[in-house]
Amino acid sequence: MLLGRRVRLCLKDLYGQDVVEMIERETRRYEVEAIEHPEHPDFERAFEVLWDAFGHSGEMETRPVIEAMLQADPTVPLPSGTYARYFLLVARDRATGSIRGVRDGRVLLNPAYAPDVCVVYLSHIFMLPEARGTVLSYWLRIAPLDLAVSYLYTLHQAGKVALPAPDAPGRYFNMKIDLAAEMEYFSPDDRLSLQRILFYGRGGFDVIDPRHFPYRQPDFRPADEIARTGDRPVPFMLLLRRVGREREARLPIDEARAVMELLYDDFAIFCEESHLASSLDVVLGRLEERRAKGKNDVALLPLPTGSNDLKRLRPLFRYDVYRRHYGPGPTTDPYLQGPVAEKIAANPRWLDDELERIAAELAQTSRWVYASRDKGFDLEGGAEPAAEPPAPPPPPPPPPAVEPAAAPAQPVASGQEGSAS
Repeated sequence: MLLGRRVRLCLKDLYGQDVVEMIERETRRYEVEAIEHPEHPDFERAFEVLWDAFGHSGEMETRPVIEAMLQADPTVPLPSGTYARYFLLVARDRATGSIRGVRDGRVLLNPAYAPDVCVVYLSHIFMLPEARGTVLSYWLRIAPLDLAVSYLYTLHQAGKVALPAPDAPGRYFNMKIDLAAEMEYFSPDDRLSLQRILFYGRGGFDVIDPRHFPYRQPDFRPADEIARTGDRPVPFMLLLRRVGREREARLPIDEARAVMELLYDDFAIFCEESHLASSLDVVLGRLEERRAKGKNDVALLPLPTGSNDLKRLRPLFRYDVYRRHYGPGPTTDPYLQGPVAEKIAANPRWLDDELERIAAELAQTSRWVYASRDKGFDLEGGAEPAAEPPAPPPPPPPPPAVEPAAAPAQPVASGQEGSAS
């Protein structure tokens, strides 16, 4: 006799207004504001939050640079012709007025690079302990999109840019908007890297294949410190959410070039040109090498979202990526010569074992919301996350006298296994 059965929520059952009401209730306790000037009463605290988290490791601009970017006229292009609008967002608790999260970044576009591409660079985000595990982190991830739409419209009204569909703000004026974020490559011994990867993977972000896009974040430290220790750009993977095109598994080379050039135009505001050129040239050179081979795009590698698809981390394993795509140097040697190398030498299956361990840990967390009943339906428990589909049976062998024809390549949607070329 069955005395009870757990009931879960299928998202397909929700009415559109239900979603609006749920989000409204979850976010009602917070308010988000864009700081427009260093004299804003929250500027001091907002900068302090980000600097304490990122500044001491050389991953953030100095205060004078932040102040200058806030006060710059965003309708005046940079020397490269790139339009840039810096944003600094603070999320406050409505009841107490206390800051609970801070996010900064930049909206970037240059019609000479790509007339219909706008990059929203998500530089830094930090959640205070009181708001961790809430929907506020998701809100701060998408809030810059609203600023981007307003900025694009302002530039169009001022005659600075021509939008493809100026009367369609709901479709982002038919612009290709790319949310871009940087992140450390995955390493099993870095728990925080896994948490960030899952966060962005569930948010529709992919990674530009480092084989063709060995991205580095420039050295943000003061010039005198760089002169003393040498330039140390940081190898990061570059994540993109191509808004409205999240299922596409390929990134056109022209768009990849535009993303790289726009980001480095932003960095040129506060970094020495000589410190930028080498990293920029490496990526642009790799892209052109690929174009010379007759390829017009690069792969977007999907990020995992849970325990069932952790094998997506294999091509993002920090140790392998550093060795294959970056090589030795002051920012890679400490990791390549550290404890991870010793563990791999002692156990060649170390990465596989760690992925199995992590998958087991993640699988222990019960998920009470699922997307669709059409995948893995379970009468007793709703629909469990679908497991990896079994491999199709091999085709029958062709007759001996017939030469088999090559099958045409089929595109693979981003978010599915096998999207890497």
